[in-house]
Amino acid sequence: MFSNPEFSRNVRSQLRPGKMATSAAIAAALSFVVVFALNHITTPAAGPNGWGFGLLRGLFWLQALILAAGGGIACVNAIYKEKEQNTFDFQRVTRLSPLELSLGKLFGAPIFMHFLCLCSAPIVIFAAAKGGQQFTTVLAAYVVLFVASVAFHALALLLSLLTVRGSHTSAIIGVLILLWMSANASTFLSPYLHLGSLSPFYASEIAVQDHWTLASSSFDQPVRFPLVVIDSFFGHAVHHFPVVIILDVLFLAWFLLALARNIKRDPTQYELYSPLQSLGIVLFVNVAVLGFIRWDSAGLMDIQAALLTINGVVLGSLGLAQLRNRDRTRRILRTQEQAAPSWVNLTWPAPFLFVAAVGAGLLVSVAASFAHSSLMEWNPAFSVFRSLFFAAWIIRDTQFLQWMVLRRGKRALLMGVVYLSAFYACVLIALNAFGTFREVENLPFTAFFLPTPIYYLDHAAWAFRPAIWGAAFVAQWIFIALFIYAQRNTILELAHPATSEPVPVAAD
Repeated sequence: MFSNPEFSRNVRSQLRPGKMATSAAIAAALSFVVVFALNHITTPAAGPNGWGFGLLRGLFWLQALILAAGGGIACVNAIYKEKEQNTFDFQRVTRLSPLELSLGKLFGAPIFMHFLCLCSAPIVIFAAAKGGQQFTTVLAAYVVLFVASVAFHALALLLSLLTVRGSHTSAIIGVLILLWMSANASTFLSPYLHLGSLSPFYASEIAVQDHWTLASSSFDQPVRFPLVVIDSFFGHAVHHFPVVIILDVLFLAWFLLALARNIKRDPTQYELYSPLQSLGIVLFVNVAVLGFIRWDSAGLMDIQAALLTINGVVLGSLGLAQLRNRDRTRRILRTQEQAAPSWVNLTWPAPFLFVAAVGAGLLVSVAASFAHSSLMEWNPAFSVFRSLFFAAWIIRDTQFLQWMVLRRGKRALLMGVVYLSAFYACVLIALNAFGTFREVENLPFTAFFLPTPIYYLDHAAWAFRPAIWGAAFVAQWIFIALFIYAQRNTILELAHPATSEPVPVAAD
C-alpha cells in the first residue's frame, strides 16, 4: 500500500504537517477539557454503569460518525472531483492495475478521517482505564469500526464512479441516508432476523460489553448493553462479533469487485457485474437472509412477502446494472460480425432476470416449506405462484427500462424511471379512487398493475376470483413480450441502420 502512487498522492495532499499539527492540537485540547471536567465528578467511573463506560461508548459513536460519514463523503468526492478536473482520464491510462487504483483511492481518500480517529485514541484509553474495560474489547471495537467503515467507503467510492454531472449533491445525500439506514436496520429487522447491526456504529456497543460468553443473551430477547449480542445462523448460536466482520468483509469484496471491474473503463462501457457474478450476489444475499431468519416471528406468508421484497430490491439494483446502452449494444453487435443477433441479446436482460428471480423465489419457497410446522397454514403451490408472479413483475419493469435506454434521446434511463414512477403514481390514485384496495373481492384487479396483491394471495383469495388472478399473471408476460418486441426492433435498427428489410434472427 505504501508503494501505491495513488495512496501516496492522497497522503501527501491531506496529511500536511501543519494540518496534522493543528488537528492534533485541537483534539488534545478538547480531550484535556473533557478529562478535567470528568475528574471532578463524584459518581464512580468503573463498571458498566459508570461514566467511564458511557464516555467510551460516546467516543466510539463519534469516531464512527467521523470515519463513516466523513470518509464516505470523501470517497464520493474522490472520483467525481477528478472527473470534474479532467484528471481522471489520465489515471485510467496509467500503468496501475484496476485493483491498485481502486485500493489507492479506497484507503487514500478518507486518510484524514483515519488520522482524526487516531487523535482520539488517548482519551479512548483514558475512558477504558477509568471504566475498567478490557483491552481486548476495545481492540475488537476498533476492528469493527475499521472493517465496517472500509466496506461503507467502498460503496461510496462505487457511487462516486457512477455519479454523473449534476448529481453530486444527490450522491452525498444518498450516502448519508444509506449510513442512517444501516445504523437503524437492526431495529427494523430484529423482529424477523436473528442478526445484529452491521454498521460502523456497532463499535460503540461492543466497546462496552462486559464479557464474551454466549450464555448471557437469548435469541428471542437480544440485549445489547452491556451484554453481548447473540445471532443464530441456521439454528446455531454465534457471537455477533465474527458475524459482523465476515459479512462486512464479504460486502467489501463485492463492492471492490464492481469498482475494480469498471474504474479504468470508459463510462459508456460500465458493467458493474457479469451475469454470473450477479447470480452469485443473489445467492449470497438469500443464503445470508435465510440463515438468520426468524421463522416463528410471523406467518409464513408474511415472511415470504418480506423475503420477496428484499429480493426485489436486490434484483432491481442488479437489473439496472445489467442494462445495456446504445453504445454497448452496438459494440456487442459488431463483435458478431455478419451473424444475426442472438435471441439472448435481443431479449436482454430478461433471461438473466428470469433465472435470478425465479431461482430466488423458489429458494425462498423451499426454505419456507421446510420451516413450516403442522400448526402453520402453508400451501407450497401458492408459494410458487407468488414467486413466479414476483419474477414477472421484476422482468416487466426492467424490460421497459431496457427498451427506454436503447431509444434516442438524452438521459434515457432517467426518463424511463420518470415514466415508470408516473405510471405507479397514477395507478395508485386511480385504484384507490375506485376502492379496489378496500374490498377483498376486487383485490385481484390491482394485480394487473401492482405486485403487492400477490402478498395476500392464499386459497381464500384465489377462491373469490381465480380467473382474474390467472388473467393478471398472464397479462404480465404479455407486457413482457410487447417490450421485448419493441426492444428487438430497436436493436435491429442499430444493427442495420441502412436497410428496412427484416433481418433473420439466430436460433441460438
